[in-house]
Amino acid sequence: MFDTLTRRLIAWRKEQTAIRRLMLMDDHLLHDMGTSRDEIRDFVRSRRGC
Repeated sequence: MFDTLTRRLIAWRKEQTAIRRLMLMDDHLLHDMGTSRDEIRDFVRSRRGC
């Protein structure tokens, strides 16, 4: 049980870190990556397994 909870917490923290880092990028760079500031959360979630 705690193993599953730990994995979910680690995944959530990685997701939050990725979102935070992407929010620091400028709009032009985000556009080059194929996303926009409004879509960062969905962008990160769609690439979770990469």
